[in-house]
Amino acid sequence: MPILPPSVDSDAIATRARSYSDLFTLPLRDRNWRGNPGDYAGLGVGSSLDFQDHRNYLPGDDPRHINWQAYARTGDYSLKLYREEVRPVVEIAFDVSGSMFAVPEKATRALELFTFCQAAAEKSGAASHLYLVKGDHAKPIETHSLISGHWREIAEQIPETDASVEPKLGGIPFRARSMRVLISDLLFPAPPEITIRALQHRNGLAVVLCPYSRTEADPGWDGNYDFVDTETSTRHDRRVDPSLLLRYLETYRRHFDGWKAAAIRARIPLARISADLTFEDAVKREAIPANAIQLA
Repeated sequence: MPILPPSVDSDAIATRARSYSDLFTLPLRDRNWRGNPGDYAGLGVGSSLDFQDHRNYLPGDDPRHINWQAYARTGDYSLKLYREEVRPVVEIAFDVSGSMFAVPEKATRALELFTFCQAAAEKSGAASHLYLVKGDHAKPIETHSLISGHWREIAEQIPETDASVEPKLGGIPFRARSMRVLISDLLFPAPPEITIRALQHRNGLAVVLCPYSRTEADPGWDGNYDFVDTETSTRHDRRVDPSLLLRYLETYRRHFDGWKAAAIRARIPLARISADLTFEDAVKREAIPANAIQLA
């Protein structure tokens, strides 16, 4: 079955979401990077214009970096050291389980975040790698598949999974010290630490963006409902009285309180992004204060 609700115009969403990279960016300048030559501060010594330090000249060093003014004063050879400039790597894991697309507004926000993150990485000069994840399955896709919308067909071919199974990020070949962005509603019962450890594997810099809608956060149920499992499409009738709704709301709150506490312990930014506000307002409400997204 189609992954997106019929009313969701993915082409319009993609065009709009890419424009958000003019306003916002990913927190790439908050650490030193290893990688190919680029525009970000690295961990090594390079040939940028950012002066770092001096050290004694050693055989084999590049003579172009000799500080000749210091030699004229002291008679000793020393080198000027400059900060290496590198190109960081951003790896984006997009959860394509059914709950991400349960209602049009949430599906729209999820796709906006996916497209924005890729565009922001590209605009920042970072190399980006994209993955669709569902349960035990992780599928790499090319950037043109996201832009063209072909990602939907790829996602629809990923086998269905039980709603309780978390996205197994261990199957993604994360590069050492890359930035890993997980876009997921986090609606699975596994302890947050499992997912966070996978995101931080090999010294990764993790960011978690969690789209949600009012229909799940504060549904206002009262009476008889025909519920549909978003992963298996099975249906079941249930009467919701005030006490059952209260238990649901308390469980939902505790679930995300647990995620936020785990993120604080792991020192990673986690932000829930409302689907019921404009993208700009939703990002400014929690993602900017959490440093999960920054102003461009």
